[in-house]
Amino acid sequence: MKTSRWKRYDKNSGLWISSRKLIYVYWHKFLQHAGNDPSRVVDWSKYEGWGGRNVICDTDTKFDEWWKKNWKTLFGYKISEVGRETEPLYSLSKAPSGETTKPQPEGIRYALMVYELKDRPLLDGDDLTGEENESDGKVGDAWEIAKWIAKREYPKRKAKAKKDPSYKTDDWVFNTARKVIARELRKTDPTGFSKQRRTIQSRVGRYMRAAETHLDNVCEGRFP
Repeated sequence: MKTSRWKRYDKNSGLWISSRKLIYVYWHKFLQHAGNDPSRVVDWSKYEGWGGRNVICDTDTKFDEWWKKNWKTLFGYKISEVGRETEPLYSLSKAPSGETTKPQPEGIRYALMVYELKDRPLLDGDDLTGEENESDGKVGDAWEIAKWIAKREYPKRKAKAKKDPSYKTDDWVFNTARKVIARELRKTDPTGFSKQRRTIQSRVGRYMRAAETHLDNVCEGRFP
């Protein structure tokens, strides 16, 4: 699907989608996780036309290929000058007002990231899964999860700031989890560091709860 600058409209087909493609990537990913979780039961009847569990949960299924084949039928709709002409087969969740919600991609992405890290042995921003010293890693530790995220996300923020000078690279919930920042704060303001660390750990917990909610929702055919 080639999108316009609004990232929601495909001029070749004349179809719109309710949100950016990225949101559907996350829907698909959370559905995969729910389908592979033996403690959850996905109502696959809510996903007619998606290909079923064997397709969605197959590690060989590439999202972009799946999307190219299915997006028009599942998520596309037409708009005329007077409003929508058609409705998508699968809509995003609606607010109490009845309006389609406007998902926040960054929050969903962090929730997904935290969920995918929760069972992995982490230490000082590194993933020790499969390493000889794997047993040294901490599993489910909120601070270690934050350090892993900070180590990988901060370079992306720096790159974005180079393109957009107004972008505030350090104005970010995980900034204190960066190794250089944490080390300096421990020396200059240990009390402040402890407070910020607790705040970040709390935020990781919040993202974990959000991930669980997303998983519950996709089991019933809803997202986010």
